[in-house]
Amino acid sequence: MDQYKLFINGEFVDAASGQTFESIDPGTGVPIAQVAMAGEADAEAAIMAARRAFDSGVWSNLSPEARAEKLNAFADQVTQQTLRMAITESMDSGQIIGLAKYWGMLGSQLIRNFAHYAATKFPWVEDIPYAGNVFAPGRDYIRREPIGVCVGIIPWNFPMSMAFWKIGQAIAMGNTVVLKPATSTPLGALIIAECAKAAGIPPGVVNVIAGPGGELGNVLCTHKEVDKIAFTGSTAVGSQIMKMASDTVKKVTLELGGKSANIICDDADMDMAVEGALFGTFFHQGQVCESGTRVLVSSKIYDEFLSRMKARAEELRVGYQLDPASQQGPLANTAQLATVERYVQLGREEGAEVVTGGERAVVEGLDGGNYYKPTIFAAKNSMRIAREEIFGPVVCVIKYDSEDEAVAIANDSDYGLAGGVFSQSTAKAERIAGQIRTGTMWINNYHAFGDFCPFGGYKQSGVGRELGHAGLAEYTQIKRVHVSASSDYKSNFTMKLFSDDPKIPFVQYITPTLVIAGHGSLGSISKEVVRLGARKALILSDAGVKGAGLVKYVEDALGDFYAGVFDDIAQDSDLDTVDRAVAMAREKGADLIVSVGGGSVIDTAKAVCVTLKNGGKADDHIALMRLTEPQIPHICIPTTSGTGSEVTAAAVIKSHTAGRKVYIIDNFIVPNTAILDPIFTLSLPPSLTASTAMDAMTHAVEALTSTMSNSICDGHALQAIRLIAANLPRAIANGQDEEARLNLQIGATTAGWAFSIAQVGLAHSMAHTVGMLCNVPHGAACGIVLPAVMRYNVDHATEKLALAAQAMGVSIGGMSRRDAALAAADAVEKLMESSGHPLRLSQVGVTEDALALAPFHAIADSPTLFNARPVSDPNDIAELYKQVF
Repeated sequence: MDQYKLFINGEFVDAASGQTFESIDPGTGVPIAQVAMAGEADAEAAIMAARRAFDSGVWSNLSPEARAEKLNAFADQVTQQTLRMAITESMDSGQIIGLAKYWGMLGSQLIRNFAHYAATKFPWVEDIPYAGNVFAPGRDYIRREPIGVCVGIIPWNFPMSMAFWKIGQAIAMGNTVVLKPATSTPLGALIIAECAKAAGIPPGVVNVIAGPGGELGNVLCTHKEVDKIAFTGSTAVGSQIMKMASDTVKKVTLELGGKSANIICDDADMDMAVEGALFGTFFHQGQVCESGTRVLVSSKIYDEFLSRMKARAEELRVGYQLDPASQQGPLANTAQLATVERYVQLGREEGAEVVTGGERAVVEGLDGGNYYKPTIFAAKNSMRIAREEIFGPVVCVIKYDSEDEAVAIANDSDYGLAGGVFSQSTAKAERIAGQIRTGTMWINNYHAFGDFCPFGGYKQSGVGRELGHAGLAEYTQIKRVHVSASSDYKSNFTMKLFSDDPKIPFVQYITPTLVIAGHGSLGSISKEVVRLGARKALILSDAGVKGAGLVKYVEDALGDFYAGVFDDIAQDSDLDTVDRAVAMAREKGADLIVSVGGGSVIDTAKAVCVTLKNGGKADDHIALMRLTEPQIPHICIPTTSGTGSEVTAAAVIKSHTAGRKVYIIDNFIVPNTAILDPIFTLSLPPSLTASTAMDAMTHAVEALTSTMSNSICDGHALQAIRLIAANLPRAIANGQDEEARLNLQIGATTAGWAFSIAQVGLAHSMAHTVGMLCNVPHGAACGIVLPAVMRYNVDHATEKLALAAQAMGVSIGGMSRRDAALAAADAVEKLMESSGHPLRLSQVGVTEDALALAPFHAIADSPTLFNARPVSDPNDIAELYKQVF
């Protein structure tokens, strides 16, 4: 009789107690090997050997490529043992030799596949393009690291296959492992341990101990040095393991019981379906957790199917597992034979019809074997034999009348491990498969596994997955690493919560927009279309701009690139408008957007570019810094004196569902090209010239005073203030003054750059709010509230506001710095007054009642985060609204 020892710390050793037990051939009842019986001391020794090996880094610190070399050598040793493994597995577990002969080849290939994937495909380090936290810029990435000491506890039905699964996954991912095979089938795992030793796998990386499950399981599942448990077995034992592991919060993956449904549709190929049901049930005597032990058959073919399945089951040859002619071997042990007999008797008592089988099989000369005939019941899903896992050659055939009923019956189970659908219509089969709550569904097949395909269950069939990327990932820990873009705490936005100084000195300057400015610059548009790799340009505009003939200029300049125009964009555009524009762009096959208009048109175009690129509706893409690649190309042609949106990373759009304006803010939505041709602003009436210029003025002043401002954007902001202050009066006095018009456009673009760097503040939040609640044009609202907000911020942005006063031409000599700052607000009001701009909200249709909720909306609007003076009290905002009402 062969002798097997425990494998601990790279050596084969006797049990500490000296005890042994016998492994029994289930086909004869005769002992075939004597095995060392591990106890608590041996489990402790194996765990600590695994811990020392892991902590030393002898395996875990190797690169995945270096581990792969060792694992390939391990696989070669397994290949050398193929014949021995086949005979041993067959005699140890009762598997027919026609099945057992494959485990050496399959195990060797599995080890190689895991090693290859871990070394070449698995994302050990994975960058996160954007963290989803716009206040913490920097690099964010994931490190996946070995989890530590893993315990694998495997069942008796596929002992060698399960040993390969547990050992292979654990060590491919850099862990160490302690494997406990089932007491009745320990031999295959110990042969695998021999292969590991021969291949030079370092001591302690692989440990195999055989012995009683209760005693060893208690140590393995509660030991503080064990980091993960992977168990395959019954749901009852899995539940116990989860409880034991909970005290030390170990990671647990459980592959548990099943009562899977194999659905036979009325259009199935009859021969295929019968063979599929037969194989799905009686493979390895039905001792398979995911067996299709509930065969659901359409009533239209039920009688014929049942008759043919009965005939085929009775043809299966039951015999000794080493006889090549045997198609069914013995059950793995006498206890399982008794379980099957008990359930068959229960089925009879429940009223199920025994179609065939239902008794032990007689194999001549092998009275001591655990043989049982393939058994078919005609049953109902409510019966215990159809609801409880039997783990033997017993199947329930259940009739159904409709597809919905089949799905309902399949899902009416505590389990959800696997299932099958047989149909000649792949579409129908996939529709059914998609409705079954189970971890694996086979279509026109069964028991089809793959090393790269995940396996595991829903409901009481388990937790986690084995195999494939998902299974390997179970053997790792995930570590997120954040590398701050600045090591200066003063530049940390969130750390400022503990500071009285809200200023953020960190500088980030992105200017991806190509600006082309000057008389006749529209002529460059065709060159830009080509540069951006496009062929069909859709123009976005509004009715007023189109009516002024400006869209026609662009159509003519585009020539053959022109694909159409969408001109139904209203002031303060909304998400529905974006979706309608996207629909036209898709219809026209547009691959570039040209926006001709003010801020609403340009912001709409940005949202269109995002939605057109990524699909769905505009509302799906409302987000901050979520995009990871360039969007559909966008050329802007501003027609106002002040949007700035042509160079910014923000799109502000109305959402009627949210009841406020919402944002897409992302560097990838900044327009590719801005064409500033003064011909597009010559027809702008004085009122719009003034309100749009004040929009740009608000951008500049708020960028200058923002907590995020810096010396780069300050230069842009101050130049924008100078240009607007000097040229707005000229443009109002003479709308055909091209130089003044161009300078206003350049001022607006420069202000756009400034606030793109530094953000804006409270004035924008207040303007957004009245724009949403009262439909006030954004530029007009910005101008009205700006002086009040400047005065509100005077003690928190004194120096910056004094510089603004100088840029507006105020002589501040002899003034205190605070008085100079207040003079800037006065100068803004005088500029508006001289330009005919309204100074009060009541002048643009806002009622006092409409302002009741405005402070609460404004305080929640994101620009307030960057306001020079911290904004936390809605009463302060209410007072400001009152001042400008």
